[in-house]
Amino acid sequence: MRINHNISAIKANMHLNTTNTKMDKSLERLSSGLKINRAADDAAGMAISQKMKTQIAGLEKASNNAADGISVIQTAEGALNEVESMLQRMRELAVQASNGTNTTDDRKAIQKEIDQLNQEIERISDTTEFNTKKLLNGDIDRKSYSSNSKVNLVALSDSVNVGAYEVTVLTLPTQTTATASGAITAGEAGKFCLNGEDVEILDTDTADQIFEKIRDLGDSMNISVEKDAAGIMKFTSKEYGKDCKIEIHCSSTELSGKLGVTGIAATQGDDAKISLDKGFNATATMSASGKDVVITDHSGFSMKIEIDPGAKENDKAKIDVLASGPMILQIGANEGQTMEVRVPEVTPKTLGIDIVNMTTQDGAERAITLLDDAITEVSAIRAKLGAYQNRLEHSIANLDTTGENMTEALSRIEDTDMAEEMAQYTQMQVLSQAGTSMLAQANQRPQTILSLLQG
Repeated sequence: MRINHNISAIKANMHLNTTNTKMDKSLERLSSGLKINRAADDAAGMAISQKMKTQIAGLEKASNNAADGISVIQTAEGALNEVESMLQRMRELAVQASNGTNTTDDRKAIQKEIDQLNQEIERISDTTEFNTKKLLNGDIDRKSYSSNSKVNLVALSDSVNVGAYEVTVLTLPTQTTATASGAITAGEAGKFCLNGEDVEILDTDTADQIFEKIRDLGDSMNISVEKDAAGIMKFTSKEYGKDCKIEIHCSSTELSGKLGVTGIAATQGDDAKISLDKGFNATATMSASGKDVVITDHSGFSMKIEIDPGAKENDKAKIDVLASGPMILQIGANEGQTMEVRVPEVTPKTLGIDIVNMTTQDGAERAITLLDDAITEVSAIRAKLGAYQNRLEHSIANLDTTGENMTEALSRIEDTDMAEEMAQYTQMQVLSQAGTSMLAQANQRPQTILSLLQG
């Protein structure tokens, strides 16, 4: 028996402290619900769990980003739905205007509605936006720059690669023109016919009144009619290209002489022509219509280049197509996990319907084909947006599933098994009570030495 050191009490106290420490940790886990409350609890588990938390938070935000992307696409597609509805109405009007039962005034009324619909398409292109980002004016399409301000890229397909494309202007677009041989004089009645449409000239009309009638007739047919100081008329097509025509006839040779159009002949306009110098495949082909040259190739390659009449023959232009411009959606938790969304400019000009003319039967017939092409183009854009949306919906489903599975894995690392931990805590509690009791007993043992001392 020893007095100076109560070994039994020391051992009982040591085990009691150990039990209390374990019970404290068990209480902490039960109260927080976490197995890892500090790095010392599980250093490797702490490192792994933090990385997993980063990924889970990134996945949740990426899912939100994809949902925002769907909202952008739905906004653009909704606007295009209205554009396509207007194009359908315009085509309906074109078919109506093509019918021979219509008078000139009827077709003029149809043209007024066509003009308003074109203005509305232009307005939708300029004002459709999401979070102040414009969607249909070309701002979220690939950017391009031309070294020549008179040679511009109007539209390009998704198959056009990023890079430099060089062209040379061979032929400038020109208008069809016709100049009268003499001045307008009054005093002869009859009909003046321009491209198959006529106007009645009265013998009481003054020279100015006759010019006004002819000018108004030309305006309705996209033909500009001007008169110089000598009273000689000049006819110029407002459109460019070889398809423009100016045919003038009068009901009598006397009227032709009075109007100064005897023997008048029109000079045919030219379509723009270019050469492909760099960046294009040998299989690329071109088609021209007025100021526009469309370059096509395999795999859906398409570029539409506009040649301004102010350009010069043999002018060269370098057109740089950049990767920047499209809307980049971050649809993953890590760098580079992105998706590109491109919406081309949608305006009457890019659709090729900015100068449709319904005031003549020929113009209405041509408009039907132009509007068919425009409807096809808008439908293709809508189909692409639909594909974007379907892809994003699948991305959201995948992100949500991945986040759910990672959260489950994180739970296995971090979360306390409450039933198991409660059993552990109950065990520690019993041991603590037993240890406390044994410590009290051990503290009583030195008192037995007194009996020896008293003997």
